[in-house]
Amino acid sequence: MEYRRFGSTDIDVSVLGFGCGAVGGLMVRGEHEDMIRSVEYALEHGVNYFDTARMYGDGLSEIHTGAILREIGASDAIVGTKVRLSPSEYSDIPNAIETQIENSLSRLGLDSVDIVYTHDRIGAIPSPFQGVISERELEQIVTVFERFVEAGKIRYWGFNGLGETIAIKDCVAQFKPSGIHTCFNMLNASSVEAAPPRFSYQDYENLSSVAASVGAGTVGIRVLAAGALTGITERHEIAAQSVAPIATGETLDDDFNKASNFNFLITEGYASSMVEAAIRFSISFEEISTSLVGLSSFDHIEQAISAADKGPFDGEVIERLKELRTTFITNT
Repeated sequence: MEYRRFGSTDIDVSVLGFGCGAVGGLMVRGEHEDMIRSVEYALEHGVNYFDTARMYGDGLSEIHTGAILREIGASDAIVGTKVRLSPSEYSDIPNAIETQIENSLSRLGLDSVDIVYTHDRIGAIPSPFQGVISERELEQIVTVFERFVEAGKIRYWGFNGLGETIAIKDCVAQFKPSGIHTCFNMLNASSVEAAPPRFSYQDYENLSSVAASVGAGTVGIRVLAAGALTGITERHEIAAQSVAPIATGETLDDDFNKASNFNFLITEGYASSMVEAAIRFSISFEEISTSLVGLSSFDHIEQAISAADKGPFDGEVIERLKELRTTFITNT
């Protein structure tokens, strides 16, 4: 397993991260034995970063993740979680964030957590009922984060790099978080590379370069595009059965259709499956510190680790994929 320094922190993260979210569902709705087996296997094969949030299963992901890590004695695992404002909490943001962090620590069973991120989208104008915060709200949140760092209850803090591109970049440059989450996959790689002309998806305008300039590590999310880059249309029984795309097509079916353009990776022998291709693509860029994979079963972590162990794609494949995106992800 390859490791990368997480921005300017003292953390080295595995290039493959263990996603504890509700889309895959393992750490929310999975059986205890499956959770134990999957986490043990991940740790044994070098995966050291676990990404959860209070919003995943209304706290169940944090509870299960913390309990499993304690049960197997994985005290050196790196854990990230998230806070998110509800509309009613805008009237007293500091108190809301303090309470959320304390509750997350309690659910995780930890005295301190490695990194806490905002889970809200970032925009120029706040929209409480749309889950969008602006610079004004972030300023209050960051003040609380810093206080918890001083108290030793969190080591680092970061942002969810979703929302309006310009607002995200401005806030990263202004507040200088230690980490960000960024949507990154074969369909939309614009957080790392220049988007093609007339790009029809959200253009993140090389967000990773702004992150690097302030010393922020990057967590790649949606590397499988919520399942569109798996090559399998059927959803696992414990996975979220309805998933909205992020920064790609209007529907998951749209993304599946676009993803079929990458089938040459299989037919020409570059990868044995679309899952392998998507994961190897995501770890091919040094700008992405760790790539999260959502999991529904033990088989999924086996496949993901096997893919990561085969290493990044070479530059020829990356360039060919970039050229291909210019032909089918554009406005006509």
